[in-house]
Amino acid sequence: MFLMANAGVLTATGDAAPDTWRRLVGYLIQACAAQAAQPLPDSPAPRQMYKAMLRATWQQRERRAKNTK
Repeated sequence: MFLMANAGVLTATGDAAPDTWRRLVGYLIQACAAQAAQPLPDSPAPRQMYKAMLRATWQQRERRAKNTK
């Protein structure tokens, strides 16, 4: 999920703010280090994550194709 979040930040900020991903990574690291952390819900199955990443990649390619026309 972190990779998907980072991919979304990279897609959204692109050339306008290329180092924004660093803030997200810092935030995620701090969030994982919380001392009062509670148990998390079950993670998605690997197949579900794989499908989600494929969808995100496909959508990103579609957007790029539209922007180059």
